[in-house]
Amino acid sequence: MPGSEWLRSYATLAVWAGHLDLIEDGQVTRLREQALRQPAEAAAVLDEARRLRTDLYACLTDPQDGRAFKSVAGAVEDAARLSVFTRGEDGLGRWQPSPAAGLRLPVCAVARNAGELLADPRRFTVRGCPSPDCGWLFLDESGRRRWCSLATCGAKRSAWDLSDK
Repeated sequence: MPGSEWLRSYATLAVWAGHLDLIEDGQVTRLREQALRQPAEAAAVLDEARRLRTDLYACLTDPQDGRAFKSVAGAVEDAARLSVFTRGEDGLGRWQPSPAAGLRLPVCAVARNAGELLADPRRFTVRGCPSPDCGWLFLDESGRRRWCSLATCGAKRSAWDLSDK
């Protein structure tokens, strides 16, 4: 959410990526330990993740933002170079960020997903909540903006008529 910072530490980034199944649990533990040994590198990766998040948000809320798209595309291309094709337990092949990415592993995993999102035509139905206190993104395939239904905005500002926004 713009204006707030939930991504406060490298550990938060690694755990979040693991929670979303972008990286494996064992990798999360190794990355957190490595971040403690290399705090300066972990801080640089965290800054990179925040920039990627900001640029992806800009791409989703303003499809004409060429600068943001170019920035995300660079991260996606870098992640592709640091990916390996593996076979999952289900027998299906999938692209995964290579452990060789080191502390950048969560950023590479997020960047690959960002690339898939930006290649999906449904991305044009992603809307930002118009409340200045919110900033959450949500899919709205009808083309109308709706409340994101989070207590941070919708419950407090239910009198707003979003059809005019």
